[in-house]
Amino acid sequence: MGKANQYTRITSYSHIVMKIAIEYKPYPNETLSSWLIRNSFANGTDPKSFALSIFKQNSTWYKDFDRFIPSDLKDKLSKVVYLSKDEITSLTLEPLIDELALYPKNNPYKKWYFVLPMGLKGFVRTSGAYFCPDCLKNTKVAYLKQEWKFAWSIACSIHKKLLILRCQQCDNIFSPHKLSYLQPHIYLCSSCGYDLRESKTEDVDEKVLLFQNTLNQIAFNNAPITFPFLTQDRKDLFSTLHILLAFFAKVSKYNYHASLLNSLTIPSYTVITKNNATFNRKTTRDREYLLLACSKLFQLSVHEIIDLLKEHNISKQRFLFTYKNLSPSIESIVQELPDSSMIGKKKKKRTSKSTRVISPKTPSQVDALFKEIEQFLSILSSNGYKLSIHTHYGTALKQDDK
Repeated sequence: MGKANQYTRITSYSHIVMKIAIEYKPYPNETLSSWLIRNSFANGTDPKSFALSIFKQNSTWYKDFDRFIPSDLKDKLSKVVYLSKDEITSLTLEPLIDELALYPKNNPYKKWYFVLPMGLKGFVRTSGAYFCPDCLKNTKVAYLKQEWKFAWSIACSIHKKLLILRCQQCDNIFSPHKLSYLQPHIYLCSSCGYDLRESKTEDVDEKVLLFQNTLNQIAFNNAPITFPFLTQDRKDLFSTLHILLAFFAKVSKYNYHASLLNSLTIPSYTVITKNNATFNRKTTRDREYLLLACSKLFQLSVHEIIDLLKEHNISKQRFLFTYKNLSPSIESIVQELPDSSMIGKKKKKRTSKSTRVISPKTPSQVDALFKEIEQFLSILSSNGYKLSIHTHYGTALKQDDK
């Protein structure tokens, strides 16, 4: 090899990070994924390629950015956009989860039972990308809202219609991050290209909508809590709601305490979602029914709730099922409930049944059984089957079928 030119100087620009050419300002209450998707289209690329160029990871969209963005990815994003790290964080649900979640504490992944999940669990396919077709239609620029990511938000507060998860033409889940640069519109189905703004919508129960909007005002705007049996602590409220939703889900699924539902004037309903799915994995109609039940209970005082549960013979065990972490409001209710559902009744002592001892059969008994089998097999033999029978501690063998 020849000598290197001593006058040649190579300058590396690998340390220089360029800002993206076009950057949209986020809308109020917009999700981080929605903002990233809009910016990818503005810069002439698709969301997957856009994320890959920023985060240097192929699996970036498998993470739920709307819930929580890890610090390393936040650092990379802040270097190529003009938003600060705090502004990026505000596009996620992380600040709200820290303020609203009672359990678990110090969770680095910011998981919470009210955030709609992404992906597949068992046979229940779910995603956080719910949307309102009318919102996508009536805004100058379509975007996705943070409130649509919470499980109690089953309907659009503006248009009073249930939110939609799937494309009504191909039945695929709404996945705008899968759109190509040839489909630069967040309202298009990434699978078939159907204009999701034309989706048909269904009405929502007005009482549930009012309850949902109240919860959103408390969660997003720190509105005062006016429910009779709760304190002014938001963590207490949402933890209590979580337990009550699980209670009514069990009541509905196993047909427990129908008299309780009747006394609350709650209509009978068959849960659609299978496989014992948690509240945030149920259909919008399932969640609507459970929210209706809770909204009725939230109008009562603590003493009224305790009296109601006692009246319908509901014990601590039946009320809580498997819950261990309780909110202060639930604890105040549970301590007044009986330990057993056998209120006013004497428990009957269970008498132990005598167990039957099974002893091995004698050789003569075995031979007698095989004679019975031989008679049965002879019938099969007369019908054209070839059989060989061994009756001394052996088995009847089927050698060859016709």
